[in-house]
Amino acid sequence: MPVSRTCPSCGNVINLITRSPQMVVCPACNSTHLLNSDRLDDVGKSAILTDFPSIFELHHSFRHKDWKFTPVGRVRYDYGDGWWDEWFVKSDNGKESWVSVDEGEIAIESLVQKGIKIPSFEELRVGGNLLINRIKMTVIEKNSCTMVGAEGELPFRIIPNETYNYVDLLGPKRLSFTIEYQNDAIDCYKGVWIDPFDITRA
Repeated sequence: MPVSRTCPSCGNVINLITRSPQMVVCPACNSTHLLNSDRLDDVGKSAILTDFPSIFELHHSFRHKDWKFTPVGRVRYDYGDGWWDEWFVKSDNGKESWVSVDEGEIAIESLVQKGIKIPSFEELRVGGNLLINRIKMTVIEKNSCTMVGAEGELPFRIIPNETYNYVDLLGPKRLSFTIEYQNDAIDCYKGVWIDPFDITRA
């Protein structure tokens, strides 16, 4: 059964969709809130995301082959030379995943391990190799990024303008891993790059 919360900034009723969101952006006033027990705590305004051509929209259903999903949240990250969007999506079976869109390229990712034991961000180098779950991966990008805007519901807490380090790795058959170094934690996301033309509206 959907749960509703009242925005402390404008009084708008926000209907929560996902199982346990930790961050919610009010669609009426664009205030960012952290979910604490049964209340929303205002942490400031989220930047309004400029509309660029995208095949995805919040609360509209899409399909990739046999997988049907609905975007319920989005985060935009700036990495200095550009930006990319991370769409938080909910599948028909309730599973929650991420769809990353960077300059037209799309990857489907999901969290596979929190607090993974790997070398520090400073120790890794582009072109170097790293074994993850016995799979040999190559570091293809090492950078830092800043969260510049968000909308909808998100499963983690990020304060606007917060910066963190990340490493992208590529393996066989377009397999990808993203390592996020954030708040003394190292999280690992596993994904695969897909053909954007395989995405259709459901």
